[in-house]
Amino acid sequence: MADITVDEFTVYLKNRKEASGLNLSGLDLSNMLIRDLNLRGANLSYCDLSRSDLSGSDLTRANLRGANLDKAILRNTVFVRANLTVADIKEADLRDADFTGANLSGAASNSGQSTARVIGANLHKANAQNADFTNAILVRVNFNSAHLYGAKFHGANITRMSLQGANYDIDAFDHAIGV
Repeated sequence: MADITVDEFTVYLKNRKEASGLNLSGLDLSNMLIRDLNLRGANLSYCDLSRSDLSGSDLTRANLRGANLDKAILRNTVFVRANLTVADIKEADLRDADFTGANLSGAASNSGQSTARVIGANLHKANAQNADFTNAILVRVNFNSAHLYGAKFHGANITRMSLQGANYDIDAFDHAIGV
């Protein structure tokens, strides 16, 4: 589990300390303002980050496996080569987030009712196999060279989405909106 407590992490936030590489695994960090923080390589696996604001933070190579990001604000957040397998991103605001090379396999809502806002996000070379984007807003999303086999897009708004070189099931977008 985590190497520090929630109270100790709050001190990091208050003093704007370097937080890269921290082990925060399993902590309840819900409803926190964690903006513009360097969390490169941090372990946030199974953290509750629901309703938190991580806008502008750098989570490059961070481990967010199984993290709860429901209703989190993640605008302009960097997730380059981050692990978001089976993360809950239901109703998250992912506008302009960078997921280049990230692993999102199995991510999204377990209930299949995702309303994530993934507007202008970069998922170039991301692994989103079996991800559930049901009802998500995926406007101007770059899925170029992404792995999307088994991903669900039922009811998703996929307006101006780029799929050049992406791998996906032939019927993946049959029930999407704005094809």
